[in-house]
Amino acid sequence: MARKKKEWGIKYGCPIYGIAWPPGEHVYMCGGGGHGIENKVVVLSCRDGVQSEEVAKLNTGKDAGYRLLMHPSGRSLVCGMSVGGLERVDLQPSTSGEPPKLSLSQGDFKEATAGIGPVKGMSFSSDGRLLALGGEDGGIEVWEWPHMRRRLRWEASSKAIRNVDFSQAHSDGVLFSCDEGGACKLWSVDSGAEIAQLAAPPDMPRATFFRCKSAVDEEGRILLFTPLKWRRDGWIAKWRQEEDGSIHLLARSRKPVAPAPICGFELSRSGELMAAVTPDGDQIVIDAETLQVLKHVRAAHMTFATSVAFSPDEQFVISGSSDASAVLTRIARPPRAGGGALGLLLLLLALVAVLAALLLGLLLQYAAARPEEARELVAPLAPALQWLAAAEWLPPAAREALRPLI
Repeated sequence: MARKKKEWGIKYGCPIYGIAWPPGEHVYMCGGGGHGIENKVVVLSCRDGVQSEEVAKLNTGKDAGYRLLMHPSGRSLVCGMSVGGLERVDLQPSTSGEPPKLSLSQGDFKEATAGIGPVKGMSFSSDGRLLALGGEDGGIEVWEWPHMRRRLRWEASSKAIRNVDFSQAHSDGVLFSCDEGGACKLWSVDSGAEIAQLAAPPDMPRATFFRCKSAVDEEGRILLFTPLKWRRDGWIAKWRQEEDGSIHLLARSRKPVAPAPICGFELSRSGELMAAVTPDGDQIVIDAETLQVLKHVRAAHMTFATSVAFSPDEQFVISGSSDASAVLTRIARPPRAGGGALGLLLLLLALVAVLAALLLGLLLQYAAARPEEARELVAPLAPALQWLAAAEWLPPAAREALRPLI
């Protein structure tokens, strides 16, 4: 009899499409499907590496949330609905440790967003004052939050916009977009003008882009991270933008990070880690510096994974799937080799100390056998040896061993 496949995570009663993990222990997910499957926003808690069942929920009516975004203030969620339009979910925090109370916003918000079509990409600026939307019609819109006044709209592609992201590395002055055709472009937030379009790596001429996220390195240079689909596999590429605005490919993963296209992707808040999920239900964590896979949970979900998020401390990832499950995984990231520049310096100092101890031991043996020759050899160092022989912090045995050399 065939063995039953091990099941991971916890089921939450509906296909999960969007996920957000703001500071704190509560994780928010949206999804649904109709035909007897509830459309809802789900809240669960993750504390000390333990994932809970559903602790709160909000029914979203006849339409399911397809994209989920947390406002930087942590007080509101925005759901891009599957049929079209937006829903704002207001959060009322509890002081007793209970999950926040959820309520759908009505009135002005509903009226202002009534004409918005199906949304596939959403992003808040870092200060929460602007909301960018990428539409199924290929348009990008920038809205003022919370009044929901549309500031700008432009036609970005003839294909649906799959992802749109504000670049915090550009002080929110640039938007990244990736469309269903796999094109990745940079746009001016102020004017909607195209700034650049990324070209596939030379050895991957037909590779397509899924998303673009940015970070700033230790030298203040802007880095871009892009998941790529090439020959049915998932890859990661890293780019650098120079002061003149030009963008150059720095590196790409030496081999596929996943044996399937990447369909969900996030960069951690520190910019040190990336997380991805695949249609096979895999969960992957990648080091942003080396582009090496740190964690690969194969078949974390039984079917298509849709979204992924980091815990605030970047020790865990959680992903959602169309099989209604969410899976929490500890990253267990290894320490940086040598602990960075400080670790390297300490390592070098330790090596110097070991070499000095070895040389001193050999010198003392030589002094025991040939004291006169040894004193002539170390004569230039006599003042330093006298100081060491008188140092109270040096063990008495070591001070006594130095006396034949003085």
